[in-house]
Amino acid sequence: MAFRKKIYYPDNQIIKDLYTKGKEWMYLDDWKEYTGFYHRYTTGEVFTEKEWDPFRSKKLTEYIDKESNYLKYIDLKHYVVLPSGKTKVSGINTDYFNYTPPIAVRRQPTGDELKDGIMKRYFVYKRNEPNRVFFEIDEKQSKTYETQGKGLNQFIYGLLQINWKITGIEFDVYDNNNILIEAGIVDTNRRIVLRNSKKFPILAKILTNYREFSKYDGYK
Repeated sequence: MAFRKKIYYPDNQIIKDLYTKGKEWMYLDDWKEYTGFYHRYTTGEVFTEKEWDPFRSKKLTEYIDKESNYLKYIDLKHYVVLPSGKTKVSGINTDYFNYTPPIAVRRQPTGDELKDGIMKRYFVYKRNEPNRVFFEIDEKQSKTYETQGKGLNQFIYGLLQINWKITGIEFDVYDNNNILIEAGIVDTNRRIVLRNSKKFPILAKILTNYREFSKYDGYK
């Protein structure tokens, strides 16, 4: 059941029998586009139905043509759900979210990673532009990804982690039956890139040196 700001509105404060074919209004509770009859009030409130129906009318808001993850972010940042419905909050005291934008970093393997032979690499991508906004970050930033209300904004950005091979032989070694005996750095990293490039084609353009951070690339 929807709620209005006031219990009673005189007719001169209501505009009834309005109609939209779409791209004008959307439901506030789930952000789905609305088409059909609606009415509005001088208070700025807009509801479905030709006129107020306490059981059928639902609150509307101006249509926003954005990805669902962006709308989830708007929910977190600007709205609070009360028993009376979703209510917008504003003002510096309620703007308590402190997300930070990701910063591109070309990190180096740590001593432990060199010892283990595997370097963890982290990439962020913009959810609505994954093959345009895609770059590497460091582990410190990646650890803030699941932190609610601060750190990396998981509703705008996605996170990809890969295990990059940096020690061992250069190429795969197979026995006489063509069974892999030992995985090589170049072939292992190539497989990692190809596998993830099915979802993120841009990765194959970013990671082209499969020997990177290994002794075969001059790294010590």
